[in-house]
Amino acid sequence: MIRENVEMYKDSGSSKGSRTKIEKVRSDGSRKEEQDIIPGEILLHLFLNDKKISIISCSPGDLIELASGYVLSNGYIDDHNKINLIEFCQENEMVENFNKDNGIIAENIVIKIKTCEVSEKDIMQSGPGGIKYISSGCGSMDDNAAAVWPPSIRSSMEVGGDIILGLNRKNLSKQKYKNAFGGLHSASLFNSSGQMIMVMEDIGRHNCLDKVFGHIFINELDPSNKIIFTSGRVSLDLVFKVSRVSIPVVVTNSSVTYSAAMLADKIGLTIIGYARGNRFNIYSYPERIINSKARKA
Repeated sequence: MIRENVEMYKDSGSSKGSRTKIEKVRSDGSRKEEQDIIPGEILLHLFLNDKKISIISCSPGDLIELASGYVLSNGYIDDHNKINLIEFCQENEMVENFNKDNGIIAENIVIKIKTCEVSEKDIMQSGPGGIKYISSGCGSMDDNAAAVWPPSIRSSMEVGGDIILGLNRKNLSKQKYKNAFGGLHSASLFNSSGQMIMVMEDIGRHNCLDKVFGHIFINELDPSNKIIFTSGRVSLDLVFKVSRVSIPVVVTNSSVTYSAAMLADKIGLTIIGYARGNRFNIYSYPERIINSKARKA
């Protein structure tokens, strides 16, 4: 089981924030040297059955969750029980050459995942050498995920509008690292009563989601009665990812794209945007949200 293997390995010891020297410039032209704390960043080299599939720019920490959530939400496997082993490895020659050839100064972490029932044709990637680079600043959707129509969300869960109104405040209050030095996205997992289960922070909004997904699978939680709150924009690629995990409600304090809303409505995924203050907008599958007065506030 994946849980047994996770306990065998320690997560990266890197800091989510690093102190650095800066020059602060003001409108009067004055300059002052100060110390600042900025987000840390590493490169995660992800191998699936001994084939390197991705290089992910991410925040240190919760890397086992990130790796398992990534392969599941991007369609490499459809069941977490197919993961036989997840392990941290020493940097190998391929990683060293990547740094040397690209002039990148960053800590590199290697994670290898062993699965059953994954054929070579299922590992379809773009990029040099068949390796996909996932930056922290933009969405990305693997060929695996895009080639298959996303599964429908089957859940009888209903959520009160008052619950939705409280999620942004709860999410903000638990962002330990963003509150300390900024520069991070977050994603939180809630139950239908609005109780927070956990929160993940990362420089990439998609990484946050994959870390949450990995937590769900590792801890064998039921996703059909959960809500995920994200601080980032909800776009089409996010709908594909969430559909593979079968979470019925996605909430953001930011915007929602038209394509994401249209696809989500077809597969029964409820998307809520601009959930902050005393209002929110339901963009798809509104029947899952009860108490219409809260929705119109």
